[in-house]
Amino acid sequence: RGFAKMKEDVAEKVIEKIGEILPLTYDYTTKALALEETIRTSMQNLSPEEFEAVLHPAFEEDEMTLVFVGGFLGMLVGILQIFMFPQIAP
Repeated sequence: RGFAKMKEDVAEKVIEKIGEILPLTYDYTTKALALEETIRTSMQNLSPEEFEAVLHPAFEEDEMTLVFVGGFLGMLVGILQIFMFPQIAP
């Protein structure tokens, strides 16, 4: 019974302090694992096709929105050009 109680006490203390302790580990972890350098080097070594494959999922959800917004902005610019430069409009 004593060991189980001690385990519970330690777990409770860890849960209480985790919010304070965890942020302190970010800098150490980043430096120890050299995450930034590792990611940079890995991304630079990717072929254009591999690079696109990495980025595409991040934008895939909003891809149609980007297409529609791009089309809409292109249409607005075209209309604006017609009014600003009527001499070159067909």
